[in-house]
Amino acid sequence: MAREITSTDISNPGLQPGDFCRMALQPGDFYHTALQPGDFCPDPLIPHTSSPSPLIPRTLNLIPRTLYLILFFFCSLLVYPQQGQLAVSRIDQMPDLPMPLVIRDWKAVARNYDNLVFNRNLTGQYLPLSRVGPKGQFNYADNTPLFLDSYVGADDHLNQAEAINILPAIVGATLAGMDKSNQNGMDWVTMSRDFFNLKNGQNVYLNGYSATSGSDWWYDVMPNVYFYQLRSLYPDAAPEFDVQFTAIADRWNGCITKLGGSTAPWTLPDMNYRAFSLSTGLPLATGVPEPESAGSIAWLLYNAYLQTGNKDYFQGAQLALEFLAGRQTNPSYELQLPYGTLAAARMNAIEGTDYPLHKLLDWCFNRGALRGWGSVVGTWGGYDVSGLIGEANDGGNDYAFIMNGFQQAAALAPIPKYDKRYARAIAKWILNVTNASRLFYTNSLPPANQDSYEWASLYDPDACIPHESMKEISGGKAPYATGDAIGGGWAATNLSLYSGSSVGYLAGVVTMTQVPEILRIDLNTTDFYGDNSLASCLYFNPLQDSRQIWVPLPPGISGVYEAITETILLTTASDSFLLEIPASEVRLVRLYPSGKEPAARDGRLYAGSDILDYHYGYDYSVTLTVKALSADHNPIAINSSFKAYCEPGNVKPGDQVQFDWYLDDLLLEGRNQSQVQLVAPATPSQYVLRCRVSANGQTAEDTLHLSVVEHLPIPPVVQGIQSGARFTPAGGFETFTALVFPAEGEILDFAWSTTAGSLYQRTGNSVTWQAPVSPVAATVSLTVTNQDNLFTTVSTGVLVKDTSLPFQSPLIWYPLDSDERNAAADRFHATASGVGPAEDARGLPSRARRFATGQDIIYTVNTGELNFTNAVSLSCWVRCEQFGSERFILSHGSWQQRYKLSVTPEGFLRWTIKTGQGTADLDGSAPIGLNRYYHVCAIYTGYSMELYLDGELDTFRFFSGAILPSDRPFTIGRMDDVETQYAWRGSLDEVKLWDVEIPVKQVDLLKAQWASPEPDSLGDPVARVYPNPAAPGEITIEFTGITAVESIAVYTSGGRNLS
Repeated sequence: MAREITSTDISNPGLQPGDFCRMALQPGDFYHTALQPGDFCPDPLIPHTSSPSPLIPRTLNLIPRTLYLILFFFCSLLVYPQQGQLAVSRIDQMPDLPMPLVIRDWKAVARNYDNLVFNRNLTGQYLPLSRVGPKGQFNYADNTPLFLDSYVGADDHLNQAEAINILPAIVGATLAGMDKSNQNGMDWVTMSRDFFNLKNGQNVYLNGYSATSGSDWWYDVMPNVYFYQLRSLYPDAAPEFDVQFTAIADRWNGCITKLGGSTAPWTLPDMNYRAFSLSTGLPLATGVPEPESAGSIAWLLYNAYLQTGNKDYFQGAQLALEFLAGRQTNPSYELQLPYGTLAAARMNAIEGTDYPLHKLLDWCFNRGALRGWGSVVGTWGGYDVSGLIGEANDGGNDYAFIMNGFQQAAALAPIPKYDKRYARAIAKWILNVTNASRLFYTNSLPPANQDSYEWASLYDPDACIPHESMKEISGGKAPYATGDAIGGGWAATNLSLYSGSSVGYLAGVVTMTQVPEILRIDLNTTDFYGDNSLASCLYFNPLQDSRQIWVPLPPGISGVYEAITETILLTTASDSFLLEIPASEVRLVRLYPSGKEPAARDGRLYAGSDILDYHYGYDYSVTLTVKALSADHNPIAINSSFKAYCEPGNVKPGDQVQFDWYLDDLLLEGRNQSQVQLVAPATPSQYVLRCRVSANGQTAEDTLHLSVVEHLPIPPVVQGIQSGARFTPAGGFETFTALVFPAEGEILDFAWSTTAGSLYQRTGNSVTWQAPVSPVAATVSLTVTNQDNLFTTVSTGVLVKDTSLPFQSPLIWYPLDSDERNAAADRFHATASGVGPAEDARGLPSRARRFATGQDIIYTVNTGELNFTNAVSLSCWVRCEQFGSERFILSHGSWQQRYKLSVTPEGFLRWTIKTGQGTADLDGSAPIGLNRYYHVCAIYTGYSMELYLDGELDTFRFFSGAILPSDRPFTIGRMDDVETQYAWRGSLDEVKLWDVEIPVKQVDLLKAQWASPEPDSLGDPVARVYPNPAAPGEITIEFTGITAVESIAVYTSGGRNLS
């Protein structure tokens, strides 16, 4: 073990190589330095002016002491008392040392959490919390899915499976030291692949096993972030992981392109939307936008680039980050912004970009206007809560969420490795959030200050499942640990697994040292796909006096570099060493292989090929780069024209930029432009196009490999699959034909496949398919390959229906002729407010209801009977007068809780269901027109979602799961009884609700059923009798309106009474 010494020469008795000497760089400013044979140990009280110090290896090209001090003085002008450090204003408002300081053993919390939630043998109230489903239930035939409750006491107990819960639980447990690929015989890692939505064609990870994109960006993108993290920890766990990895990058890079992003020429995407549908290629313009998603998508694409070398991904990452950095207002919404901030820091350090990291970090902590999101500051009820993330209003009504602190800590912890100027700010915030996060758990606040203590006291003695959130004050108690589940009717407690599943991220980042106030912050653990070749840790001393800590070292011999002071502490060290940290300062320790002498070049410090310091000498100068070099198409046919584009980076408006273009090193004269029109050579070959840019005395260049070919191969042109029927009866047959347009001389091969039923003759352009005997929503796919081995894949959905289902009586029927009473039964009568009369679809006056303002509503009080779970059918007449925003027709808890039927701003009908499998949307095939009536029927069967327009099946999709409950009323014309933003504009009529699937034949008849018949039909109360001719058994008599029946008699044609 090394000792501190003050003798004057290592040759003196008792001194050993590796012992410590205090070296005074200036009076009172001491740093530990390791002795080597022949080194001189100066008197610690005598200031030294010579440079370099004989204690620092002479092979290291250190900057002169005077320049070093000038640089540090310049940096210190920017705020911090510690030289070279930059402030983040919101973090400045937090205490260096939060009080009381109580740091939990977060690794133990993570292990206890994992042991509790993955134990399928537990018994007791709401236990167990997880189960496994049948093999092949979702996307992979050989996969067994996992179900994990999102809250303790979830209403849909053991039928929930959210990626934002399950994936971080697996990642977090791994970061805390557990092997989830082989835990008690279970491979939880491979099981998670079912979140890749393969069968429905989304081809990304989504929040459910069969979900759809396009409703909420954070639910759509973050499952992919979690998967990327999982794959980095278990790269070989499943053979599908690599395919999924690139598919995700392709899909989200395609999203950037669909939103206007391009490199030919350089054009930024518009990502200021709430979501993006990967199915339709359209963004969601309604609701609170989530532009921060550009950050998480950039994080995905940059990691994909690092793993594959595909420049398309790198350019997509730049386009997304440039959009994000160019915003004028804070885009923070949930938890994606910190991942974009990390991507910006890494790309600045590694790729030479110049994204405004300070601006992004400020946004991560300052309150954003979109939903009041930011970092909490201050004390609640005597507890220091600074650093928590959530609604940060600073007005006495803050609302913090634990998951967001865990995830933000994981995302931001690696940043000091790439930009050490923020080491102190980030370390200080991590100390605060690490301390305050304990308050969400049941062992930290008095029972009266939390709403789910009773269950935890019986079944969670280790207090490892947290409350979802914490209010600054509730019911006069401050703070108050709570959540949204009880109030939302989703669960019996607010103990949140989807929140607690991220605890392992914090556990992987922080470790206690022997000084309780000083944390060891690991900069590598959560830097997925990052520069993790050298061990890197951060230490912040929040105390008012200097402290020493023992720093453990990995096996073997290491050199030790401290990046803040840019000092080689030890060239050979093992086991541990003593590190002194001055009061209120930070130290960033990086280890490198002993024997590799650090060397400085181009503003970096290297140990061999590894980078010890990206900004050695605090050099943050930026250099000219080429952001993108691209062509409008590639490959290129011989002698054909094409355009090439070169986009320089790190130039300012007004800079004079010179462009020099080369083809196979031959200068193309007279083309000093960023965009050039070129003609491909006459000989097929591989050519190299190079562009060199010059500006401000700097140059940069990039190359593009062009494939010039005699014949330009293109994939087969396949416009789709044609079929004759809208649906197929169970066990019936259907013929599918490929709509193929072969080029002259093109030779095509056809390969058909299906997810259900049987195919006959699989190789031609037409195929016969037999439906399975049970109803299902399935897919028939076709891959067409040509002689160039290029292929096009298309698919079509097929809906199999049980046509023998009997007609069903509605639970609710609101004719809306003269009142809001239920014509189906003497219950569930509705209440109207503000609505006026309107003519119905037949033109009869005052037989429908018109909604003219956001205050107009018809609602039915919520009951348990309305919260049925297996299936739902809805029908009504709709006449829309105005689009402009999403317009709600019918709703029970909306998409947030249960279901809704609406019209999008573009005029498409949208049927939305929330089940234990997630939330799914089904849009109509075409926009509806304004100021005309349509009869609409929406059905959820338990295996499908279906939309019918004027009695005909319009669209459908596969979806499953039990419908989740709602605590809101059933509403007509509004989202619910509170929200008025998405109110209907127009007329509604003949609203019906069933708690079962209704048959297709019944759907077709609904548009002709009226509670009040037309005047010329009053004499005929019977609309029809069927089936006709009658079969043995039952016959159905359908009335033209609401008829009080005293008796019914049935006669033969000869007059014989059969009744």
